[in-house]
Amino acid sequence: MCPELRRAPAFLALLLLAACATTPPPKPVAKAAPPARDWVAEIRAEARKLPSHIEVIPLQEAAVADLRAKAQAAEAAKRFDEAEATLHAALAIVPEDPALWQWRAEIALAEHRFADAIAHAQKSEAIGPKLGDLCVRNWLTVAAARQEAKDSAGAAAARTRAAACPVPAPIRM
Repeated sequence: MCPELRRAPAFLALLLLAACATTPPPKPVAKAAPPARDWVAEIRAEARKLPSHIEVIPLQEAAVADLRAKAQAAEAAKRFDEAEATLHAALAIVPEDPALWQWRAEIALAEHRFADAIAHAQKSEAIGPKLGDLCVRNWLTVAAARQEAKDSAGAAAARTRAAACPVPAPIRM
């Protein structure tokens, strides 16, 4: 018998064994990252549910009404750069409007610009009423930004300040 033919059965057996070999396991599917936390929605919802019996609403400047509407539409569409630019333009007209500064803080928070969020919220608080819904939003924004910066003590202090903003109803006899 030819030496090549003697090796043929061994070669065929080797091919059959190779065909039976297990295939490598599939690569594990990467777990999707949890969705980013929507701090702005949380802050606004928490501020609305806190019981405050006084609300200070600054006078609205008619010249910025269109800018507010434009910023609101941009924010709803998650075009935060456009919303930020619009709020900046509104603040050029009314630089001491605490609601606009807080809104700008919330836009910065949504964009993960935590230092800006804190600075804008503190500016709003400094010129704002220091009580009611706006005050709560100021301090919850600071708390969220500090939490994102891993400053748990600063976040807790800001939450304590937020809890002091609601004004209880007067006692009536």
